[in-house]
Amino acid sequence: MIKEAYDFYFPFAGGRKNQLECVFKVLQENLQFKKLEVIETGASQNFGDGCFGIFFGKLAILSGGIFHSVDIDPGVVEKSKKMFDEILGQEKISHHIGDSVSFLKDYNGSPNLVHLDSWDLDLKNPVPSMLHGWLEFEAIKDKMPPGSICIIDDNFLKGTSVHWNCLNQSGEILSNETIDVTYDILGKGALIYHWAVKPETEWDLIGDHYESVENIKVIVKKR
Repeated sequence: MIKEAYDFYFPFAGGRKNQLECVFKVLQENLQFKKLEVIETGASQNFGDGCFGIFFGKLAILSGGIFHSVDIDPGVVEKSKKMFDEILGQEKISHHIGDSVSFLKDYNGSPNLVHLDSWDLDLKNPVPSMLHGWLEFEAIKDKMPPGSICIIDDNFLKGTSVHWNCLNQSGEILSNETIDVTYDILGKGALIYHWAVKPETEWDLIGDHYESVENIKVIVKKR
């Protein structure tokens, strides 16, 4: 199932192929569920950014499960829905418009695979994205059964030098610069990363990719 989803998604992965290899390996070694209930926050709708939701949606379909996507922007949701319909079809795929934290708080289910990818990261002002990632995780983690996996996108480790583009609201590049990451980790999953490495939590940091100098996904598993 995981290899089939990997093969299906690979042509769409673009610059995210290294992340795909990492996620594939982690899921091969750690995914315990035959039927998946998947949630993605931040709707996948731009092939230039990888559209990782296509991979998770395919996984859900292959398992006989369901995939939920949520985004606060109606235009993004409509674009995402069209993309998913063309690539995966409508069966087992649900799209939602709304605030992701509220959606997760109100979610009535037991998701066992969650991909947090909303609130675009700004490395020059990373705190809002970090905090939003934590609020999403806090809203859903207690609904996830033991063995569940949560994957958080867009993180950079200490020692990484990032060529960062500053964009306007239309997506045009206004300026670019190199940002050197001096904290242990910056990104959407930074607070979750620091929380999960504490022995008193019921979540473990998994994967062997935490010395990378690329954009990585933080991956945690519930005991």
